[in-house]
This record gives sequence, C-alpha cells and structure tokens, in this order.
Amino acid sequence: MLKIVCMCGAGVGSSLLVVMGLQNVLKKNGYDERDFQFEQADLTTGRGMANSCDILVTTPAFENNVDKDGPPVVYIKNLFSEAEIEEKFMPVLKKVLKKKKD
Repeated sequence: MLKIVCMCGAGVGSSLLVVMGLQNVLKKNGYDERDFQFEQADLTTGRGMANSCDILVTTPAFENNVDKDGPPVVYIKNLFSEAEIEEKFMPVLKKVLKKKKD
C-alpha cells in the first residue's frame, strides 16, 4: 500500500480537496484507490509524517516547510484542477511505483 500525505496549513480544507482530486485522478488512470492510504495533515504533523510516506502532496506556499531529503513532493497550485493534479502527480506516482517494484 502506498502512503500519500496531503499537507496544508490546518490539515483540513485544502488537503481534503487534494485527496478527493487524487482519488478521482487515480480512478481515471485505472488505479484502485484501496491500494493507497491517504493522510491529511497540517504543517507540523505533515513534516513528521513525511518520513513514513511515499509521496507528499502540498502547495508551493509550503515549499520551505518540506525536507528536501524526504519523499518525492508534488506541488499543486490550483487545488480544484484535476488536470493539474494529474499532470504533476502521475509521473511521480509512476516513478515511485517503479522504484518499489525494482
């Protein structure tokens, strides 16, 4: 199971939008969302959870709060845009899945 942490300021609104967008994008691309564990987190919690997740998703506003040596990070500007989520998330997902498979 792949663990994806969606991090925003309070860990509620924006991160929920991202989770819903990710679920739609995964379904659209033929993935079973049950193969993924989604966690919503505020900045403090998200930084701690980053050490145990496979992909971190957040907004560019929080780029300075992300450990550059941590998991791959996907920055989404427009949280309502599934096209942007797909464009930025899917290549990272494919790399992570390939690495886990190897």
